[in-house]
Amino acid sequence: MVEVFNTLLLIVLELTFILVVMLLLHSQRKSIGDTPFYVTMGMLLFCGQILAGANLSFAGVENMTFPIAPVVLFVPLLASVLLLYVTDGVLSAQRFIIGALVTMGIFFYLSDLTRLQMRWVTYSVTGGLPLEALDFLLERSRRSMLALVCGQLLALFIIPIAFSRLRNTAHNLFVCCFGALSIALIIDTLIYELLCGGSWHNITLEMLPLLAVRIAVGCYVAALLTFYIAKSGTASEVRYIKPLEILFAFFGSYSRNKLLEANLLEWEGRYRLILENASEMIVIIDRNGLILDVNKAAERMLGGSLRNGREFANFLSSNDAETFQKNLTSAASGSGDNGQFTVQLSGSPDEETNYLALTVTAFAIGGLQAFIIIGRDITGELRLEEERRQLNEELAHSQRLEALGQLAGGVAHDFNNNIHAILGHADLLSFKLDMDDKARRHLDKIIEIAEQSGQLTSQLLGFARKGKYRESDFDLRVLLQRTAELFLPGSKDIEFTVTTADKPLLVRGDQIQLQQVFLNLLINARDALRMVDDRERHLDVNVSECAVELLPEVLSWPEMPENLKNAVLLTIADNGCGMDENTLKRLFEPFFTTKPVGKGTGMGMAMAYGTIHGHHGAIGVESTPNEGTAIYIVLPEL
Repeated sequence: MVEVFNTLLLIVLELTFILVVMLLLHSQRKSIGDTPFYVTMGMLLFCGQILAGANLSFAGVENMTFPIAPVVLFVPLLASVLLLYVTDGVLSAQRFIIGALVTMGIFFYLSDLTRLQMRWVTYSVTGGLPLEALDFLLERSRRSMLALVCGQLLALFIIPIAFSRLRNTAHNLFVCCFGALSIALIIDTLIYELLCGGSWHNITLEMLPLLAVRIAVGCYVAALLTFYIAKSGTASEVRYIKPLEILFAFFGSYSRNKLLEANLLEWEGRYRLILENASEMIVIIDRNGLILDVNKAAERMLGGSLRNGREFANFLSSNDAETFQKNLTSAASGSGDNGQFTVQLSGSPDEETNYLALTVTAFAIGGLQAFIIIGRDITGELRLEEERRQLNEELAHSQRLEALGQLAGGVAHDFNNNIHAILGHADLLSFKLDMDDKARRHLDKIIEIAEQSGQLTSQLLGFARKGKYRESDFDLRVLLQRTAELFLPGSKDIEFTVTTADKPLLVRGDQIQLQQVFLNLLINARDALRMVDDRERHLDVNVSECAVELLPEVLSWPEMPENLKNAVLLTIADNGCGMDENTLKRLFEPFFTTKPVGKGTGMGMAMAYGTIHGHHGAIGVESTPNEGTAIYIVLPEL
C-alpha cells in the first residue's frame, strides 16, 4: 500500500508541476513572449508520444490500470488549449492545433523514414533498443500521435461550444472550465482508446478506468485553471459560438482571421499612439471609480503612476468629488447629457494645472460597466477670463471716474465763479458799510464758509485735472522730507521711517499740489493705524528710481508717457486696519469716505487720483483687511 500511495503521490506531484509551469509561462508571456509557452506544449506532445509508445501505465490497484501519458501529460495539454481559448480567443487555439498537425506530419515522415532505414542492410543499431523494439515503439507512437492530434482537433470545436454555452447560462467559471474539459476528455479518451489498440466490442470496458481517472484529474486541473484565470483577470469576453462557425473558422477562414487580427493590432497601436500623445487627460475607471488605465497627459496632471487602482475622486477637492460622483451616477444610468463640468484638483504636482473641464461617458469592458473620463486643462482659460474681467472692471471704473471728473469739473468751475462773486461782494460790504460786531461776525462767517467752499472746488478741479498747476523741476526727495516734517508733530505714537535714494530724483510738477497729496495720504495712513491696538504701528515711506518694466501691476496709467524708461516710485505702506475689496473699488470716487460723519469730505483720494494723473503719473493701491495698505505713486523722471 505504501508503494501504491507513493506512486499516486508522484503522479499528482508530476501533474501539478507540469500544470504550474504551464500557467507560470502563460502569465509571463508579456515579459518573455509566447515562445516558451508553446515550446513547453510541444515538449509535452513529444514526451507523451514516447510514454504512449512504451505504454507506461499505473498498475498498483486491481481493475484500476491506466496509462500515464493520457493522464499526466495529455490532460495538461488539453487544459492549455482551453486556457488559450478563454484568455486569447479561438485564433490562438487554432494556432496550436495547426502546429500540432504540422508536428504530426513531420513525426509521421521521420518515423516512416527511420523504420525504412532500419530495414536496409546498410544501416544498423549498435546500442540501446533492438530493432524490433524500436520499430514497435515508433509504430505505437504513430498511433498515439494520431489519436492525440485528432482528439485535440475535436477539442478545438468542443471546448469553445461547451464553454460559451455554460458561460452564457450564467454558470460560474469553475463549472464552465470543468464542464468543457470533461466533455473534451470523454471524446479524447474515446478516440485515444479506439486508435491505440482497442476494438468496438471491448472499447467501453477498457476506457472506463482511464476515463474515470482523467475526469478526476480534469476536476483538479479545472480548479487550478479557474484559480489562475480569476486571479490574473485574463478572461476574454465570451459569446455563444455555433459548431459550424467553429468549423468554417478553422478550415475556411484562418487566413482571414489572421488578417483581421493583424488589422486589429494595427488599429490598436494607432489608437494607443493617439491616446498616449493626446494633450487632453484620458482616464478609464471601473464602476467603483478605480483607475484602470491613463495616458501620459493624465499622469502629468495628476502625478505619478496611476495604473495601480487608485480612486480618481481622491484627486479632486472635496466639493468637486461630490459633483463628479453625481455625474458618474448620471452617466451610469444614461440620464446624463455627457456635458462638461468643471472640477478643481486637490493637489496637482503640475503647479500650472488646477482646474479641469471633464466629460464622463459609460461603456462596457468584458461585460462590466466602465467609464472614460476626458479632461481638458482650463486653468489658463479661467486665468485669462479672470484677467479679462478685472480689466473690464478697471476700464469701467476709469470711465466712471472720468465721467465723474467731467461732471465735477463743470460744476466746480461754475461753482468757483459764484464763490468768487460771493467773496467779492462780501469784501465790498466789509469796506463800505459800518456795521456792529454782530453783523461783522456774520459777514466774517460768510467769508470763511465761502473760502472753505473754494478749497472744495479746488479739490474737485484737481480730481477733474482741470486745476491750474505751477510746474517746475525739483528733487522729489526734498519735497518728501518737507512733507514728513509737517506730518511728524501729530504722529508721535507711530514708528515713522522715510527712505530715499542716494541720488537726486528730478521730476516736473506743482510742488504745492503734490505736497498736499502726499500729506493727505500720510494722514489717511495715520488714521488707519490708530484703528488698531493689537500691534506696533509702522508707517514706512520709500522713494527710489525704478525701471518701467519693474513697476507694480496695480498701477493705473491713463496715459503713459512715450519713451518712458525710468520713473520715480513712491511707496507709502502701513500695517493698519486695511481695506476690503469693495472699499478698494470705490476708493477714488468723489465724496466716498469710510470715516465718521464730519471727519472727512471724501475728496482726499479723489484729489490725489486727479493730481497724479494730471502730472502724467499713476497711482495704485494694495490692501488686506487687518494687515495693512500700500499706496504706490509713480511720476516720470526727468
